[in-house]
Amino acid sequence: MAIARYLDKVYLFIVGTQLFGMLALDLVQFYPKGLWESPSAPLHFLVTLKAAYTSYSGDPFFAEPAHEPWFQACILIEALVQLPLCAYLAYKLASSVSTDPRTELAGIAFGCTTGFGAAISCYHIAQLGAEALDPVKKTSLLWGTYFPFTLIPVLMAVDMHFRILARISNLEKKVKSQ
Repeated sequence: MAIARYLDKVYLFIVGTQLFGMLALDLVQFYPKGLWESPSAPLHFLVTLKAAYTSYSGDPFFAEPAHEPWFQACILIEALVQLPLCAYLAYKLASSVSTDPRTELAGIAFGCTTGFGAAISCYHIAQLGAEALDPVKKTSLLWGTYFPFTLIPVLMAVDMHFRILARISNLEKKVKSQ
């Protein structure tokens, strides 16, 4: 079980990073414009943060206000599915108690949706030519920003799947022994 607690802390880091990214970058467009649009708005610093991130990283997903429909669909899935899962998992994984079946099911759903969305983003970035994205920034974005959000959530989903299978197996053993 010690390895599971260690993995939970790795998952908490990825979930926490994802939660921050969603709230500070990805989902700002859904906030009331009065909260972030004008320079005097209380959340205008998020616009500045996004501009600084885009300037530093060259991330094509944040460089332009309008995107292809597939990307907008990913953002909607992020808002409607990943955000609640992320908030729930951050709370549960931060606790000192080991995971329960509900957390493990949420981990599977989060891992699959996040891994899939990040894999699509990786593929898109990999297809961009040097005229669209500086090769150095492309490498950094692909392997340093998006690939970890493909790999770790998918591993999380597989790990949580095996945890649930172990619970079912233990339950079956108890039933058979009665």
